[in-house]
Formats: sequence, structure tokens, C-alpha cells
Amino acid sequence: MSLSPATTMVPFTSVPVHPEESSMAISQSLVHKAYTALAGTLATVATQRLLTAGWRFVTGEEPPEPTDPEASNTAALLWALSSAVGLAVAQVVAARVGNRYLFEQTGHKPKPRRIQVQL
Repeated sequence: MSLSPATTMVPFTSVPVHPEESSMAISQSLVHKAYTALAGTLATVATQRLLTAGWRFVTGEEPPEPTDPEASNTAALLWALSSAVGLAVAQVVAARVGNRYLFEQTGHKPKPRRIQVQL
């Protein structure tokens, strides 16, 4: 295979890529990661505030600290469960918003990845 002087090979593949296309893809990837991270952070903060306000509205009390020995087991487990579900949903929404932005800007679908939820 003969390549023009301005063409390089993508590592571990046999696909030729022009340097300007490669640097453009890298910058788009960085923008996508930054956009998704920002969306994830905003979604997490907003979700936590919404969950706390919802707990106060429903129970009339502050959310329990799950490790507080004086908090009831039921309240601690419900708070932990609602927080986990709410934050998992927020992460999925943030990832989808970031991926939609990338697709609209580039026309390329992002690589699928697993969303890791840490409790």
C-alpha cells in the first residue's frame, strides 16, 4: 500500500488517516468528554438537590445519614435507594445528552461504554 507523504496509519489498524483529520478527531473527543463531564456534574448536583427537597416535602424532615445509628433502618434504606436510583438516572441522561451533542456536531456515533454507578 502506497501512502501520500501527508498520510499516516492509525495505530493497530490498517486505516490511513490524514494528520489534520486525526487532530480534529482528538479535539472533538476532548470537547465531547468535557461536555459530558460538565453535564454529568450539573445533573448530579441538581439531582441531589431535587432528591433532598423531595424527601423534605414528603417526610417533613431532613434526609437521614445512612450511617447514623439513631436513624431508622427503613428511612436510611429508602434514602440510599432513592439516591442511588436518582443519581443513576442522572448519569444516563447526562451521557445521552453528551452523546447526542457529539452526534449532532460530527455525525459519528460515540463508542458505547458502560456507565459505572458508585454507591
